Amino acid sequence: MRFTIRAGAALAVLTTTLAHAQTPAPKLPIDTFMQPPMFSGAQLSPDLSKVAVLVNRPGERTQLALTDLDEAGSTRMVAAVSKRDVLDVHWLTPTRLVFHVGQSNQLRDEPISNGLWLLDVPSGDVKPLIDDQFNQNPERLGSRIKAEIDRILPWEWSVVRVLDDGSEDIMVQKLQWLATGEVSHLVLARLNTRTGKLKLETENVPAGVRSWYVDRKGKAYACISYDGPNFGVHLFDEASNSWKLWRSGRRNIDEWPVPIARLAGGDLLVSAYDGDSKHDDIRVVRRLKTTDSGGAETLISIPGYDWKGEAILDPGTGRLLGLTYEADGADTAWFDRDLKVLQASIDKQLPSTVNRLLCRDCRNDRRLLVSATSDRQPEIFYLYDRSDSSLKLLFRSQPAVKPAEMAPREVLRIPARDGLDMPLQLTKPLGAAGPRPAVVLVHGGPWVRGNHWVWEGQAQFLANRGYLVIEPEFRGSTGYGARHENKGRRQWGQAMQDDLVDAARWAVAKGLADPKRICIAGASYGGYATLMGLIRDPDVFACGFQWAGVTGLDFLFSRSATDMGDLYQSYDLPLLVGAPVKDAQKLADHSPVKQAARLKRPLLMAYGAEDTRVAIKQGFAMKEALAAASYQGLEWIVYPNEGHGWRALETNRDFWGRVERFLERHIGGATPR
Repeated sequence: MRFTIRAGAALAVLTTTLAHAQTPAPKLPIDTFMQPPMFSGAQLSPDLSKVAVLVNRPGERTQLALTDLDEAGSTRMVAAVSKRDVLDVHWLTPTRLVFHVGQSNQLRDEPISNGLWLLDVPSGDVKPLIDDQFNQNPERLGSRIKAEIDRILPWEWSVVRVLDDGSEDIMVQKLQWLATGEVSHLVLARLNTRTGKLKLETENVPAGVRSWYVDRKGKAYACISYDGPNFGVHLFDEASNSWKLWRSGRRNIDEWPVPIARLAGGDLLVSAYDGDSKHDDIRVVRRLKTTDSGGAETLISIPGYDWKGEAILDPGTGRLLGLTYEADGADTAWFDRDLKVLQASIDKQLPSTVNRLLCRDCRNDRRLLVSATSDRQPEIFYLYDRSDSSLKLLFRSQPAVKPAEMAPREVLRIPARDGLDMPLQLTKPLGAAGPRPAVVLVHGGPWVRGNHWVWEGQAQFLANRGYLVIEPEFRGSTGYGARHENKGRRQWGQAMQDDLVDAARWAVAKGLADPKRICIAGASYGGYATLMGLIRDPDVFACGFQWAGVTGLDFLFSRSATDMGDLYQSYDLPLLVGAPVKDAQKLADHSPVKQAARLKRPLLMAYGAEDTRVAIKQGFAMKEALAAASYQGLEWIVYPNEGHGWRALETNRDFWGRVERFLERHIGGATPR
C-alpha cells in the first residue's frame, strides 16, 4: 500500500473548525509565552496503570512525577536531582524507569552533559547509571571501557534505545576519541540496569561507526560509518552473521539512505529519495526486501515535503502498523485498518487539534495516551479508554494559554524572485485589519526545518503585541526536498537573503504588512541573516534584533569561535558556505563584521557568555566594528550564565521585554487595547 499524502488536507479541516470572528486579544504577560511547559513528556507504563510525566513548578527544577490511573488519578513527585532538570523518561518495566537529567530551564550552574538515572518505583530508590560531569582531562587515547564495567558510566556514554524484550536492559554507546579531540567512532553495548554490567557488541563491527540502529530486542541491524568525508551504510546479514556494506558515498554529495526500522521477516524500512515518481527529490519511506528476490516498495510520499517521523510496529509480530509524518502539519498514516478507525474516532472527539496516539501495543492496549496540539493550543495529554471510547484530560502543558486569545498560524507557499516555491508560516494578530507592522523571523540552523504548525511562544508573543510574523523557509532549509535544500549552498548573504526580502515584499503586496514598518530578527543563523538584512536591504528592514548570531563567516572555521569539528570545518563547510582561502573575498563580502560600516538601522544584539556554538567573541567583534564605524544605534546585552539560546524564564522575561520596547520605539506596532 502506498500513501501519497496531500499536503494541507488535515490543516484545512482544522482551519475550518477553528474559524470564528476574531477580536483583538488582551495584552498578556511575557511569561504566558516564554515559561517552560508545566507538564511534558508523558509516558504510559507497560502495565497501563501509571503515567510518568515531567513537571515544572515556579522556582523549581524540572521533576519527575507519577500519576496513578487506578487511584483517582493521584499525582506525586517521585524524582528530583539537585541542580539538574529531568529531561525525559522511559519505562523499562511496570516498576522501573530511566530518565535523563541536564540543564534545560534554569540558569546554568555548571557545565554538564546529559546524565542517566534509574528509578525503582515501589521503593522510591534513585541511582545514577551515566554520570553527567564532563571529565576535565579525558584520556583521548585508547579505551577505558574495561574499567567502566560494573560502575557508573562516564558522560561519554549515551542511550541508543530502551529495549522492549522483557529485560531491564538498555542499549548504550560510547564516544571514542582521536588524539586531535575528534570523535573516532561509537562503541555499542548492552547495559543491565540492575547490575550495571556491560556486554560489548564488538564482533566484526565496521570501522568508524557513527550511528547505530537497534531493534526492540537489542539487536543492531544497521549502522552508518564515516571515513573522512565518506559515509557507508552497513546492514547486518543474519545468514553469514556479519556486516555488509550496502550503500556508500560522499557526505553532502551522494544520496544517503537512512534506516528506520527492521520489520517482521527481516525487511528494512529506509528513508530515501523517491525514484518512482516525478517527485524524485523528496525523501520517502521505502520497504527494502532483504530476501533473495530483493527490490523495494515506496510506502509513503508527500509532494513538497521530505518524510520525517517514526515507524509504529506491532511489538508481538514486528508488523508495520503506521508511520508518523509532517507535511503542513503532523499526522499519522495508519496501515492497520482498526487503528485508522480508532484515529478517526478520536479526531471526531477532538476536532480542533492534531491528535497523536501514544501507545506501546497500539492494537491491543486498553488504554493509550493522546497528545493533542494545534497552532493555538499547546500540547494536551488525554487518556483514552477503549472499553467505553472515553477521553479523560490528564495534563495541559501550558494551562495559562487560552486558545481563543492566540493568533492563527497559516502555512503557505509563495514564489521567490527566481521562481522557487518557498514555504512560509504567517502568524496574524487577532483583530488585525489593513497593513500591519511586521517581523520577519528567521530560523537558525540554517540546515533544518525551522517552522512547524504548532503553538510557538515567540511568534505568539509578537502577534499578541500587534505584529504580523513572517517565517520563511528560505532555500537551504531542510525538509522540503533536495532541490530546495541544495539551492542554499554557498548562498549565505546572497540568494538565501533574497528569500527573506521576497517574503517581506510578498506580505506588502498582499496588503498584510506596512512597508515602512518591517523588522528582521532571529537567532544563530537567524542572527546572521538579521545583520545582513540591515546591511544589504535597509530599504526593506527598518530595524533588527538578534541573539546568539554569527557575525563573520571566517568564524565558522575557527575552533575558538565555534564548536564545529575539524571534519565539518575542512569538508562540509566549504561545500555549504565557501572555502576559507579560495573564497576569502566572497566570505568577507558577506560577513557582517567586515561590512559593519554599511549598517545604519537600529539594532539589538544579545549573547550568552557561555555559548560554545557561537562564542561571545563573535558578538564583541561586531560590537567593536560598529563602534569603529561610529554607529550609534546599538542596544547590547550579555547574559552571564546563558549559552546558545535562553534557558531561564528570567532571561526570557528580560530579553523579550527589551524586544517589546525596541519594536515599539522603531516600528510602533502595539494594537490599541
